[in-house]
Amino acid sequence: MRKITAAVFTVGILASAMGAFAAQDTSDIAFPEGYRSWYHHHSTVNQTGHDPAGNVGIQHVYANPAAVEGLKTGKFAKGATFAVDRFAYVEKDNHVMEQGARKVVAVMVKDDERYPETGGWGFQGFKGGDPKVKAVKDGGTACFTCHIPHADNNYLFTRGQ
Repeated sequence: MRKITAAVFTVGILASAMGAFAAQDTSDIAFPEGYRSWYHHHSTVNQTGHDPAGNVGIQHVYANPAAVEGLKTGKFAKGATFAVDRFAYVEKDNHVMEQGARKVVAVMVKDDERYPETGGWGFQGFKGGDPKVKAVKDGGTACFTCHIPHADNNYLFTRGQ
């Protein structure tokens, strides 16, 4: 009987937590105007086989001044923002990859009070780089799932400046 009670209690807690997690609102995260003039942190090529598959392509990561400071200190202030500009890539005849069409501009904004369910980060994406077409409809749940293994690094894939 104790095992059943504990199991029911655990399932109830998990369901409540997931409900709160999914209920987080990131719809008001704005398109990061001028992000391409921010600090260009790095670029990567995610090839076929990369998980999640939707992130296959070329991506450029930009950091606003607050995010750059956080990269230096390891502490990110409210408003620190990263923009990830993702593009498809085109393979050419002589083993060259060229940047193709823009897929999304993904945004990660630090605000511990507003986004406690996702490590203090709010997530939004703008399909095709269009400020009017928001891609994140789940409060950042899917985005954060990939960031969870990086909890020891402020949920970031990258380190330092």
